[in-house]
Amino acid sequence: MTVIAFRPRSARDLPPGLLRHPSVRGTFRSPRGRAGRMTGSVRVQRLVFVPRGVFVTGFFTGELRDDDGSLIALGTRRATAPADLVQDVRGFRPWVRPFQLDLMGITVEVTGFVVDPALAFPRLDPATRQPLLAVVPSANVGPVS
Repeated sequence: MTVIAFRPRSARDLPPGLLRHPSVRGTFRSPRGRAGRMTGSVRVQRLVFVPRGVFVTGFFTGELRDDDGSLIALGTRRATAPADLVQDVRGFRPWVRPFQLDLMGITVEVTGFVVDPALAFPRLDPATRQPLLAVVPSANVGPVS
């Protein structure tokens, strides 16, 4: 088994623009019986390569809201999700497949998303502590069929 650990960094070591985490979205059935929406982020801990495939492990934080916008809950859960490696112009990036996440006792159908390794391992100029390459999140990236 090959494991690539994402080394934690303190907030003072990174420029403010690089403190964001991949955004996560999903849907669920609210306790009132309506359709609800989850928005949140994931703090990636590791990318795991095993014979069964690729997995991303991290802390998923989500805000659960009813369809009228009222807040139901805010929760965090450590989870492992299946992923695929997708190649684009900048190299290989993990694309987390859609999966179910149990957050605060509510099952959320999370949509797929891309984890940009540049956010976990930014290349900084030693003199200015600023990124050497601009980090531009890609849109609509999915697994290659």
